[in-house]
Amino acid sequence: MVIGASGGVGQIIVAALASRGVDVVAVSRGERRDDDDDDATMSAAPVRRITGVDCRDVDAVERSGAFDADVEHVVCCLGTTAFPSARWRDGEGKFTNGPEATDYVSVRNVVDVVKKKCPNVKRFVMVSSVGVLRTDVMPFIILNAFGVLKHKRRGEEYLEKSTLPYTILRPGRLTDGPYTSYDLNTLLRATSGTKRAVQIGGGDDVLLPEATSRLVVAEAACAALEIDSTRDRAFELGSTEGEGPGSDVDAWRALFDAA
Repeated sequence: MVIGASGGVGQIIVAALASRGVDVVAVSRGERRDDDDDDATMSAAPVRRITGVDCRDVDAVERSGAFDADVEHVVCCLGTTAFPSARWRDGEGKFTNGPEATDYVSVRNVVDVVKKKCPNVKRFVMVSSVGVLRTDVMPFIILNAFGVLKHKRRGEEYLEKSTLPYTILRPGRLTDGPYTSYDLNTLLRATSGTKRAVQIGGGDDVLLPEATSRLVVAEAACAALEIDSTRDRAFELGSTEGEGPGSDVDAWRALFDAA
C-alpha cells in the first residue's frame, strides 16, 4: 500500500513496485484522473487505486476500505511544503492542509488504522525529511519557520512508538519531478540524469544533502522493504553526480548496512 500515491514521490513508488510485479493499493486524497493508467504495458501487476481518502480524518481512513486488504507493506509519502503555498489551502481556500494536519495528524491516523486493520504488516516505510533533529541550526531553522520539520518529527515519533516495524527515510530537497502524469509507463521512463550516486547516513546528524532525486527516494523506499537491516532505523538520503544502485537490492543493502 502506498499512501499519498498521487504525490511526487508516491506515484514513482507505485510505478516501481508495479513494475516488479507487486500488487499495489494506491491511496490518495484526490479523485481519479483521466490519465491514470492501471494497465500500463511496462507493469507486471495491476494497481488498485482508492481515491478521495482524506487522511486528516481517521474515520474516513478506516471507512475507505483500503486497509481491508491483506496489506504486508506500507509506504507513507504524506507531506506538504515547508512554506505557505496553495497546497496548504482546502477547496474553500482555508489553511487546513498545513504541516500539522498533513505531516503529523494524517500520519498518526494512518499508523492507527494500519495497527488496527493490518495485522500482517512486515514494514512501514515513512518518507520524512532531513533536518528533523536539527531544527536549531542553519539551514533548518529557516526550513522549519512554519513548523514543517517539527511536525514531520512528531509523525516519526508516533510511528516509532507504534510497535510497527518501520523504516524512516530523510531526503534533502526533492528534485526530478514532480511528474504531471500518473501513467506508469511515463514514470518508469523518468530519469534523474547523472545524479544517481547515493549517500546514506544513519540518522540526522551526518549528511547535509543539498538535494535528493525523487527517483532515488522511490528506489530507496522499495529496497528498504526487502532489507532486514533497515528495520526500526532512520536514514538520511542524498544524491549527487555518479552511478547509483538503481533497483539493485544488494547494492542498496550494502549502502544501508554501511550507514
